[in-house]
This record gives sequence, C-alpha cells and structure tokens, in this order.
Amino acid sequence: LGGWSSEMATQDIDAAVKMLKNTVDIIKANPQLLHTPQMKFFKEFIESYGGHVPNPTEQKQDAEASKPSTSSQSGSKLDDIDDDEPMPQATSSTAGPTVEEVSDEEEEKEEADPEVVPDSEADLPEQQKNGDSSKEPSDQDYETASSAKAAAMDAQSSGDFDKAADHWTQAVMAAPNAMVYANRGLCYLSMRKPLAALRDAEKALEINPDSAKALKLKGKAYAMLGKWTEAAHELGQGQSIDYDEDTYAIERKVKEKHDKQVAHENKVKERRLKKEKERQERLRQQREAGHGFPGGMPGMGG
Repeated sequence: LGGWSSEMATQDIDAAVKMLKNTVDIIKANPQLLHTPQMKFFKEFIESYGGHVPNPTEQKQDAEASKPSTSSQSGSKLDDIDDDEPMPQATSSTAGPTVEEVSDEEEEKEEADPEVVPDSEADLPEQQKNGDSSKEPSDQDYETASSAKAAAMDAQSSGDFDKAADHWTQAVMAAPNAMVYANRGLCYLSMRKPLAALRDAEKALEINPDSAKALKLKGKAYAMLGKWTEAAHELGQGQSIDYDEDTYAIERKVKEKHDKQVAHENKVKERRLKKEKERQERLRQQREAGHGFPGGMPGMGG
C-alpha cells in the first residue's frame, strides 16, 4: 500500500510540474497575469524565496527602455514629452491591421475575373424605355416596329450595338413582344451592360415565360455579373426548351467558374474555423493559468 501511495504522489507531482510549465509559458507571454487575484498565491510564493515581481509600472518602463531609438531626431522628440502625460494608446478604430489579418484578407479575396463586369459599370446611364404590353398595336405600329427591326439588324451587323439598341427601343415602344425585348437585351449584353440586359430578359419573360431566348439572355447576364449559380439555372432552363451548342459551351464555362468559387469559399470557411479553434484554445489556456492549480501547489496549503 505504501508503494502504491508513493507512486500516486509521484504522478501528482509530474502532472503539477507539467501544468506549471504551461502556466509559466503563458505568463511569459503576458506578465500582467501575475497581478491578477487568481495568481496572487503564485506571486507571494516567488517573493517568499527572495524573488521580485515587477509591478505593472516597472514592467512598462523596462519595456520602453529596451526599445531601440530609430534615429537621433526621434529621440529628441521623446525627450520633449512630459513624463506625466499619458501616451496615446492604439484603439480598435485607430490601430492598423496586423500582418496576419492583412494576409488573411488577401488570401480570402478571390482573383478578379476579367469577364465579370462590376455593378458600377453594369448599367446604362438611364434605364431603357419600355412599351405598353397591354395595348393592342395598330397597323401603323406594326409598320414602325418592322422598319425599326430592319434598322436594328443592320446596325448589329456593322457592330454598332448602341445604335441597334436605340432601334430596338423604337420597336419595343411601337409593338412590344418577348422577341424584341430579348433582341434589345442581347445588344445591351454586347455593350457589357448586364443589368440592362437582365431587365429586358425579365420583361420578355413576363410576356412569354417559355421564351428560350429570354431565358438564355438572363443566364448570360447573370454570368457577366459573376452570379454563377443563377446563370447555370437560367441557361439550363433555356436549353431544356431549345438546345444549341453555343449555349452549351457557355454552360460548361459557367459550371467551371461556379465550382472554382465554391472551392474558394470552402477554403476560406475551413481557415476561419481553424483560426477560431486556435483562439478558443488560447483562451482556455489563459483561463487555466488564471485559476492556478487545483488544490494549490504540491506541498502547500490550499
């Protein structure tokens, strides 16, 4: 029985020593912990053996004295500061980001896609005009729309999409239908104005929800805005009504970009979770150090 008790005592001491080493490491990193009420017993223990624990003021002075002067000019400015005047402290609003924070921000930024148009550049100076779909066009309206369509097609053939869009607007105002809205939207897409194209696609779908051309236009507009999930959905809907190889090629490209975006978001999420676990572990160690040892130091009273 005596041998068993001796072995248990040795194990208790080993565990306490290990915990003491961990505590000392934490205190080295943050000496202010020695002045907390929980660590008062440890401070008194050090002093009882002739040790000296500097008070917070002394620790601050030692830290300031150990900092090297960057230049003689900066030293003269420090000499002019009144010792009694409190030094300004960095706050969360004034302190700059740490190297680690900057590194994380840079890593979390996804590489800019040159094919994606920023929202600030994705729309027209003024929203496009729309016709009255509830009005029955007259013969004159149809004639006006027909002439406007021919002029729009000619402008598109020469690559003048701005002028083509104006002609399509004349057709929209005279005799609005899903096809003319979709055609004008394609002009806006060629002008890299996906928000305007998206509005035309939606107007076309209000008139004809099964317009494959409008659905594909909507998908392409979403793709130009970098909204890959929405783009894939709309393109798929359009393809299910009227399949074509050109749109299939766009679908494949959209899927690749979508998968890349998801992989990046998952990577960022995993990194954040890892950092949060590390932070929680540091807090746990600090709490353990602050509470001292269960039952006091070995060989000392509680």
